[in-house]
Amino acid sequence: MASEPQRPGIARELWTGRRRPFFNKALARLVFIDETSTNAKLTKRSGWSARGQRHRTYSPFGSWKSQTFIAGLRSHGMVAPWIIDRPMNACIFEAWIDTQLAPTLSPGDVVILDNVTFHKSERAQELLKAKGTWMLFLPPHKSGPQSHRDGFFKAQDAAAKAGGPQLRRHHPRPRRNLQSHLRYRM
Repeated sequence: MASEPQRPGIARELWTGRRRPFFNKALARLVFIDETSTNAKLTKRSGWSARGQRHRTYSPFGSWKSQTFIAGLRSHGMVAPWIIDRPMNACIFEAWIDTQLAPTLSPGDVVILDNVTFHKSERAQELLKAKGTWMLFLPPHKSGPQSHRDGFFKAQDAAAKAGGPQLRRHHPRPRRNLQSHLRYRM
């Protein structure tokens, strides 16, 4: 391998002259799709009150419905924001793509979605391909009990190997079973 890219002046020129313009164009073509929802039933309707008196509370928007917000996010801002008064499903997602997202897309754009079932709709894929865009799905995340503690297990093992006596007292079998379930090597 040549030594020129290792020199600071050459590496900077390589970045500013060649790679940076490519990334600036490529980032503008990415569209991340995500949705979030809220449910009015989550409003707390019980609480404490003085003895012998009834607890009264106020619940805004007492319709007890779900509201879903869906939008696309580009490097320069949000596109196709949409709020609906029900949970998301394939039919609503296809309507959103057809009426809201598709007009903002241009050929060569890359639409990145998570692995929700209604994102994998054939009609949605057809609508996006008709605009000349690509669809990419994010890799599935680990599911399992306490998968958020993976980093903790690595740190715990390193501390135990370094001589942490309080960590060695715990029985290692449940931890090892969970680590093997999460596909970690000991």
